[in-house]
Amino acid sequence: MRKLVGKYQSTIHGNYSRMSLRYGILIGIIMIVVLMIRYLSAYKPSSPMTLWDNITLLITMAICVYHYRSSLENKKITFKEGWLVGFYSGCVAAILFGVFLYLYSNSIDTEMSLRCANVLRRIQDYASYTEEQFAEMTKPSVLAVQSMIYNAIMAVLWAFLVAIILKNEDAKQIIKEK
Repeated sequence: MRKLVGKYQSTIHGNYSRMSLRYGILIGIIMIVVLMIRYLSAYKPSSPMTLWDNITLLITMAICVYHYRSSLENKKITFKEGWLVGFYSGCVAAILFGVFLYLYSNSIDTEMSLRCANVLRRIQDYASYTEEQFAEMTKPSVLAVQSMIYNAIMAVLWAFLVAIILKNEDAKQIIKEK
């Protein structure tokens, strides 16, 4: 009986680790710019991550993986290589954005913690929490760690989506000789 899942061998065509670092820094900077635009506009952030941050991460990740694929010699990319580029660049962006969010909520927008606490107060599950607990949950360091973890999780998911859409080469199945 054949196995449902076979073993595949993917060919890595480029230097994805170096490019992921570059793309991650670029994605992180773009996410920081979007945060600063939101701060300067009427829509001030009231949570560590918003829909705008997710959209920014997805779109910039897709553009970077597409650029990576276009820069390859034969312009072919497997799912694995596309996912690695997307995931690694998303993780670098998550770290960069998290560090900036700490600095941002600690010195630029010091009222962000208060807005986050007010959002939590409106949720029924947090009705019994004290002011000290809200203050602890919305410290700049906690917000920064939350955004890093959330962005890393979203990087996994968005990288899957981007890799599925942008792959243009199938991995070769390894067939065992008997």
